[in-house]
Amino acid sequence: MATSEKNTRNKLKRRRFYKRKRFWGSLLLLAIAGAYIGYVAMERYTRPYRERAYTYDLERINDLEIPSLILDRNGKEIGRVFVQNRSVIPIAGVPQIFIDALRAGEDQRFNTHDGVDYIGVARAYYLNWRAGETTQGASTITQQLARNAYDLEGDRKKRGETSMERKMVEAFLAQRIEKRYEKSQILEFYLNRIYFGSGYYGIRSASLGYFGKEPKDLDALESAAIVGCIKNPTNLSPVNNPNGNKNSRNLVIGRMVDLKALTRAQAAELMVASLKLDPKPLQRGTTHLYERVADEIRRMMGEDALAAGGFRIHTSIDANVQDALELSLQRSLERAEQHPGYANPKKADYRKSSGKPAEYLQGAGLMVDHGNGEVIAHVGGRDYEQVPYDVIELGRRPLGTAFLPFVYAAGFERNLTPATILMDEWMDNRSVMIGGRDGVLAEWGMEVATPPVEGEITARRALEASKIAASISFANKTGLDNVVKTAEKFGLPMKDVELLPRIAAGWESASLKDAVRAISAFARGGQTAPQLLTYVNRVEDADGNIRYERPIRVPSRLQATDEATAFMVHSMLRGSMDRGSAAGLADRMVEKPFVGGAKTGTTHDFSDNWFLGYNGRVSCGVWVGFLQPGKSIYAGAFSKDLAMPVWEEAMNAAAPVFGGKGIAQPESVMEATICRVSGQRATPYCYETVEDPSTGRPRTRASSQVEFFRKGTENLPFCHLHSGATGVDPGTDAIGLGQLAVIDTTPVRAKAPALLGEDPYFTEQVLMDETQPVSGRNRASVLDSFDLGDGEEPLKLPWPERLEISPE
Repeated sequence: MATSEKNTRNKLKRRRFYKRKRFWGSLLLLAIAGAYIGYVAMERYTRPYRERAYTYDLERINDLEIPSLILDRNGKEIGRVFVQNRSVIPIAGVPQIFIDALRAGEDQRFNTHDGVDYIGVARAYYLNWRAGETTQGASTITQQLARNAYDLEGDRKKRGETSMERKMVEAFLAQRIEKRYEKSQILEFYLNRIYFGSGYYGIRSASLGYFGKEPKDLDALESAAIVGCIKNPTNLSPVNNPNGNKNSRNLVIGRMVDLKALTRAQAAELMVASLKLDPKPLQRGTTHLYERVADEIRRMMGEDALAAGGFRIHTSIDANVQDALELSLQRSLERAEQHPGYANPKKADYRKSSGKPAEYLQGAGLMVDHGNGEVIAHVGGRDYEQVPYDVIELGRRPLGTAFLPFVYAAGFERNLTPATILMDEWMDNRSVMIGGRDGVLAEWGMEVATPPVEGEITARRALEASKIAASISFANKTGLDNVVKTAEKFGLPMKDVELLPRIAAGWESASLKDAVRAISAFARGGQTAPQLLTYVNRVEDADGNIRYERPIRVPSRLQATDEATAFMVHSMLRGSMDRGSAAGLADRMVEKPFVGGAKTGTTHDFSDNWFLGYNGRVSCGVWVGFLQPGKSIYAGAFSKDLAMPVWEEAMNAAAPVFGGKGIAQPESVMEATICRVSGQRATPYCYETVEDPSTGRPRTRASSQVEFFRKGTENLPFCHLHSGATGVDPGTDAIGLGQLAVIDTTPVRAKAPALLGEDPYFTEQVLMDETQPVSGRNRASVLDSFDLGDGEEPLKLPWPERLEISPE
């Protein structure tokens, strides 16, 4: 008995300590105490981060940028201004296949966790420990929403904290969000907010931007491709990095099998399928016009107001004119690129992904109301996405022959007239130095392949036909320094230019904005359009409250020239549309009668085309060329072929609203009938010989025309070429004694055609106007000028006696 009890005690002594109940009880107590101590320590350590998580207002979790609508002057939406390209949709508009792809790629346990995936955290910690670096993340969808909806990173930097401390705030904030919102709401907040690359914020923007379809129509492959962008939106975009996106989306597809969203067979097929992009992105602030509108909003209301969005921005733009200008410019540029002589890069061949700058043909157009400075249409370039450079705002190019009106304005200010005689002849380029120093100066201003040299012509003819040599002669008569001074008064940049004759041929550069403002002075009696051009008339918030309205002020203008000068140049610019470098344009204008004027503009090397013009209310300019200097469009690239058609369509689109206003002749301008051959006062004998276009034979026509003069300069001598008198110094008011005999005489006129056979003296006349025909005599004396009238008595003479011929 005693032995048995002793053996039992020995066995108990030999039992191992960890099999004793007391040991486990003590260990449990220690664990509980340790856990409590750890909990208390962790609670104390994390308390500041938990408390900070409660400072974020969950009511603002879905405060997204709302686009501001850009409306034209008639209330029509023409675009949207975004800081972020986004369009909000409900979660019901997102297909289940996309949600499955999202869970597979970003948060497999989204449906079960409380905002923090503890299993994912442990897994990421283990894998990062094994790798010796951070290779895995464990942020849930809710945590991503927390850091996207609130500026946690910015707060961390302000406090000088570590990324781990920021993650703790993020985790506690995610738990708050989970307690407050349903899972479906969290998904909706998330999908409408996050960035998917290539400028697309939110699922709808990405779906339209990458595939041209609404989210509800996305398939599994497209869904996986979009989800594949989330981890690195810029580098994994299917646009920027197709191979990187393929690897990422295949990883998502593989995980979709684990979620039983796809079968293995379906996944295998999708992994080798090609992804077809069909971008039809949301319209956003990605045109030159939208940027100008956004700039004005920022200037008037501040950056914060624009970021808040939700405004209705009422602009001065006319949508019809804007569309006409954009479309016609695109057509013209495409047509130029198809020309056989075009040897430069084409837009269709350019790929932005190449990383090289775009060097294809560019163009721009601007129309303004020159009365109040409102911009009616603004096309700053060909493609904002590829070339955001705004030619209107930033560019400066040589004006070419579009500069000529300002040359003539300088001369008219100094009492030269449209009747001033100039010599149209070939010029030695050493006296001009355009494109070199040698050879004969080309005559590209008329914009024809083989321009004729016309000898002595009037200033009107020179400007209307855009004659280079004659215009340089006019500039020399005026004084090059005076030309520069006048151009500066029109607002054209002429500082520190060399006083060389090439100035008159448009050698110096100007912006399209400056050129349009300058040309408007000829429609406004010498005053330019306002110096400040405006786009925004009024801004309303989402509740209809007016947040900004452009104040009505007297605009600041340049007094470029006087009324008489402006009207004389205007009359010549109008004439160019009938019989000059823009001949035929007036007949094609919708506004009848068209009272405005216009000017072609081509540079000597065909690198730049301009077309500037106006009517009574608006001024418009078009430029075509390259942003890189020294590149010719093609040989013979004239503005009448590339820039003028764009201007024509834009002005015709504007005619119903902006047409009908006249341009009145000022009292300081007088009319006088002159001979267009001599530039002097016309006589009944003034004529010129022209070629009959139907037969090619020479014909004569009256050479008289009505001309405009500054009051006091209209007293010209009578034409010395067609009056039989000697010339008179045009600088005097004298008529000359030799011409007095002509004043009260009337020429003898034929009653009816009587000549049979050949007509060596060209008495049959082809008349180009309604002027009464005159006798085709080279000189007329006083004796030749008697006219006995229609009622004279016939002279009776006796019949002659019979003539007899002697046989001798």
